[in-house]
Amino acid sequence: MRLHHIAYVCENIEQKAEEFCLLLGYKIESSPVIDKNQNVRILFLVHKDGSRLELLEPYGPKSPVCKFLEKGGGLYHLCFEVDDLEAALRQITFNNQAYIVKQPAAAPAIEARRVAFVVTAGNDLIEFVEK
Repeated sequence: MRLHHIAYVCENIEQKAEEFCLLLGYKIESSPVIDKNQNVRILFLVHKDGSRLELLEPYGPKSPVCKFLEKGGGLYHLCFEVDDLEAALRQITFNNQAYIVKQPAAAPAIEARRVAFVVTAGNDLIEFVEK
């Protein structure tokens, strides 16, 4: 397992990308993608050290990030890349230390690779993406 990206919720992904590129040296990795399953617009940034930021913007009023943005937005979740998505979900949900909030599904912004989301007992949102 390795860190794949850190997600950041903002009002406008293009404006935030410009800010992070200028201030932190990130580069835009891809064109914006609309994920209709998640109701978000997504833009990935990459740094020369390989670290990635996923910028998220609500796509409509039913977006799961709307309430988070109302509270100011910012750092939203961590995403870890795993070899076996089902095994990772079994491990993290063992002993009720986390529960699945979004079952595995293809993610259009990550080459249609399967992703799933869990919330931990400490109320942290974690995404897993399958290699």
